Amino acid sequence: MGDLTTALMILQVAPMFGWLIDVVLRGINPRNARASSTSAINLTGRDCLSSSRKPAEVRNYQDIKADSLVHNLTFNKNIVFYPVIIAGAMILLGIFFRPLLVTAGFIAAAVISRMYQKHLRLQLGIDLAVFGTVLCAVLFGPLMGALVGLLAYPISIVYTHEEARYLPVALLGIAVVAVIAGTANLSPAHIVLWGVGLTVLYDVLTGGIYYCVYRAPVIGGIIFSVTHIWFNYIVFSCLGEWVLNILA
Repeated sequence: MGDLTTALMILQVAPMFGWLIDVVLRGINPRNARASSTSAINLTGRDCLSSSRKPAEVRNYQDIKADSLVHNLTFNKNIVFYPVIIAGAMILLGIFFRPLLVTAGFIAAAVISRMYQKHLRLQLGIDLAVFGTVLCAVLFGPLMGALVGLLAYPISIVYTHEEARYLPVALLGIAVVAVIAGTANLSPAHIVLWGVGLTVLYDVLTGGIYYCVYRAPVIGGIIFSVTHIWFNYIVFSCLGEWVLNILA
């Protein structure tokens, strides 16, 4: 009976000592006060049933607020920092490596414009390879113009799964177009005439080789040439002079 009475007295007095220790340490260091208050709770046995609680649940509100502030500052820094870096890199590329940047854009446009060929059995002439080749050749010379077709055609047929045996002829035709466009000193006012004329030259040159060497179907060649000339006439008429004036 005496042991039971002693235990009850200890349980009643323990919270008072815990509260006193917490008050003293709170005046010295708030962090020690938090630690002491936790110890006091453990002394009273009130936290015995909640020993499995996560440590995050006993964190102080000020710590949570500080962590949130740091997280928000980091997030805002990333939101501002990375777009600024990307924009600055693009500006530097445009100033110091402008021909490469513009040519890469035309190559990407030419590759994307040919992706539909994967889903069609009929070969159509709807692509931006000649358009990009002529404009880059006018702006930066025959070599940069030729890069558009010389890279766009091989890259695109990897996706479209077209017959690779026709590729050398297409590359030869686009190289001829680039050389002529890059050395003819074309003006934006005559870009439509030259663009359509070089398209016809490309179709006649490549189509003749396809028919004579590979015995390609004549009907398929005619369909390709008609759609190719028509599409390039539309593109050069709508965008040719405008794009040259912007990039010149």
